[in-house]
Amino acid sequence: MATVSNTSALQAGYQQLSSAMAKRNADQAEQLAKTLRIQADAAQAVADKENAKAQTLNNQADRAQVNSDEAHLRLNLSNSFLQVGNQLANTLNKATVKPATYSTQNSNTTSATNSLGSNIDTKA
Repeated sequence: MATVSNTSALQAGYQQLSSAMAKRNADQAEQLAKTLRIQADAAQAVADKENAKAQTLNNQADRAQVNSDEAHLRLNLSNSFLQVGNQLANTLNKATVKPATYSTQNSNTTSATNSLGSNIDTKA
């Protein structure tokens, strides 16, 4: 019976050792899980922060695009006003009556000069 009790004692000791190792392994796994959860939470916080930065940059890019579009519209409008002004100036330059084009006034002045010059007395 001494062998049976030795075997029972060995089995009991083996079960205690196995139980202690299982508990230690479970504690280590729990500690690893906690550490990984902390790291995952920190990574998520960084990701959230970077996502917020990306959203801010995206909003700034949208505002810059709107400003660019408005600037192009103002430039196009300014160019249109410039073209209309140039067309108006060209039209006015073509339509302006210049003194050389007054044929009736010039002919009256010229005929008066000619009539004065034609009355010269050559017998005197």
